[in-house]
Amino acid sequence: MLGNIHGIRTPIFWRVFVALIGVACAWLSVQNASAESHPGAASILTGIVEGSGERQAGYKVTLYASGVKGKHAVNYLGTGTTDDLGNFEIGYKLPPGHRRHQKTVLYVLAEKDKSMLGSAIGSTAGISSIVLNERTTAAFGVAFAQFIDDREISGNPYGVHNAVMMAANMANPLTGELGRVLDNPPNAGETSTRATFNTLANIIASCVDDNDQCEELFQQATPASGAKPSTVLQAIANITKFPSNHVSAIFTLSFANPIYAPALTPDEQPTSFLLFIKFTGGEYSIYDKNNLMSGPGNIAFDRRGFAWINDNYIPTRDFEVACAGQRLLKIFPWGENFPDSPYFGGGLDGAGFGITLDPQGMIWVGNFGFEAPHDACADVAASHNSVSLFKSDGTPVSSPTGFTEGHIWWPQATVSDKKRNIWLANCGNDTVTFIPNGNPDQAENFALSGGRGESGNFTPSIPDTEPDSDAPLLKPFGIAIDPKGRAWVTANQAGFDSESPNEAVGRVYRVSSDGAVEMLPHLNDSAEPVLSWPMGISGDSSGNMWVSNSNSVKVPCVDELDPQDGDEGPSVAFYPADGSSPSMFTGGGLAIPWGNAIDGNDTLWVFNFGTKPTDIVDENTEWPDTSLSHFCGADISKCPTGLNTGDPISPPTGYVSNALDRVTGGNIDPSGNVWLLNNWKKTGPFAPVYDTNPGGNSFVIIPGAAGPVKTPLIGPPSSF
Repeated sequence: MLGNIHGIRTPIFWRVFVALIGVACAWLSVQNASAESHPGAASILTGIVEGSGERQAGYKVTLYASGVKGKHAVNYLGTGTTDDLGNFEIGYKLPPGHRRHQKTVLYVLAEKDKSMLGSAIGSTAGISSIVLNERTTAAFGVAFAQFIDDREISGNPYGVHNAVMMAANMANPLTGELGRVLDNPPNAGETSTRATFNTLANIIASCVDDNDQCEELFQQATPASGAKPSTVLQAIANITKFPSNHVSAIFTLSFANPIYAPALTPDEQPTSFLLFIKFTGGEYSIYDKNNLMSGPGNIAFDRRGFAWINDNYIPTRDFEVACAGQRLLKIFPWGENFPDSPYFGGGLDGAGFGITLDPQGMIWVGNFGFEAPHDACADVAASHNSVSLFKSDGTPVSSPTGFTEGHIWWPQATVSDKKRNIWLANCGNDTVTFIPNGNPDQAENFALSGGRGESGNFTPSIPDTEPDSDAPLLKPFGIAIDPKGRAWVTANQAGFDSESPNEAVGRVYRVSSDGAVEMLPHLNDSAEPVLSWPMGISGDSSGNMWVSNSNSVKVPCVDELDPQDGDEGPSVAFYPADGSSPSMFTGGGLAIPWGNAIDGNDTLWVFNFGTKPTDIVDENTEWPDTSLSHFCGADISKCPTGLNTGDPISPPTGYVSNALDRVTGGNIDPSGNVWLLNNWKKTGPFAPVYDTNPGGNSFVIIPGAAGPVKTPLIGPPSSF
């Protein structure tokens, strides 16, 4: 299917698996020779320890099997010592049940004095020979950051297993060379990520070269009021989990023994050492009709951490017309396109911000109807009035026109609750569609107070230039479900008055399954506004709600794009679960905050659209790199010491990367990876009428940065 699409190629997992089959054959040939030196061993692992650009003698090398947190202890499997050429050999047996249940991951640590090198080699005995060096150590420490405790690796099985392949994206465990994903487009020299990774490897190289540098690394990688790491692996994990901590001092270490290149130069100090790994579905960056995606809008994960992504537009070359997207994407947890993806049918028609998995593992997509105006794409314009349903194998369940019951009109957020009720925010008619138990025949429509839906005018026409057009008044956009099963809905435009446009623009509603609608406060106790053109909303495990205040996006639904400039500045609003007064927080690099997500630590990650789209932007426009923002949540015990609820964890710039374009949606997976969707290109043109396709063609994964989340996310998030 669609064999000419760049993104449809053999995933790296299977390429590595084939390579492992090859080395397994070599492994068989050495079993008899090694059996005498390892009596009772079922398998033999050989390898080389390299450090500081040379083979390293006298390192103690230990093979472990990871544990499942709270259930199984880490298993010690065997040990060896490197000879004068850095070679080692370990005889071992897999722990009971490993082959049958694959509940463990094998990993190797090589230690000498304070120096440590390591690698994650997977959950199979197929690997017979590996290379350990600074690159494999950096990849291991970053990908497994949320699961590392000194020398032990433990955590949820899905997250731990998926992290093996994420590490392989960065460094090849068989050779110690750069991973294929990091060393080819759309990464390689096209973003700063490869150079940042090599910089991390050079930091480790400083420790291999000098024990004093190890001690300095441990000191600088110590979190505020936290324990000082005693291993290099823990230090790299800390640098990933606490990315704002001592960045300058850690960066300085990279120049003590800089053996890997290209790396960051002294005048390229990063805002963090987070690794922003970019994916397009293949080894390409160029925009053309064979791209895998155009305008990825939002994302949802299944229970194993596979990602489902909706898509705004049909892929095209630059400056061609934007037509309604008709595909649904499934992505492996390490970023590779799933072999059968993309999926078509089911009424997919320009999906926007709406995608969710229900408790049965089925995928729902709201069809907003993104396309160029004035029927430029087809004889029949996008319908704007449906939701599509797919099975977990990509088979469409809904008809070619989708499910249209419940007066759906320009839907944005599409969310399931734990009872499989489906909620859609109807941006076009100021209502919410409620589909009880996922049965479209029983769909209901709940009108939000103060909107067009109260009059029963569910499908207003496309407006002309008259100011009294029947465009929506509220523009419902985001939805989050609280612990009581109620839907919290952001209204992007509510309260807007062209005569006094900066007075608390936006509202938040709470809707129950019986249709009861509450408008929640939009002012704090001091009568100051806490909302400014709100977009995404997320709830934490206790029901506290967080709202992204874009401060500039007047959502184009029914009417055309009309960027605003609010007085409040970009911010996030916090609605406490106890019903007390809401509040607003700023900083942390916010720049048109769009979507947001809560991680397994109940901290808030905010996805920024970037520079305000108020003018035509082209290749000559100065563009600051897009940032990712991170805030302390309601439970301050899970935040860096000294921070309170709403304080930014990210620096004033945010965590910045040139791998990011204009980001709308994102989420957190079971490995603690942060996924961000490059929905729009950095350069345009982005006139108020987007006749040409603005859609980005990529997404970005930041390994190991966040508290892992149990997926699928249905209702409030839960950690493992």
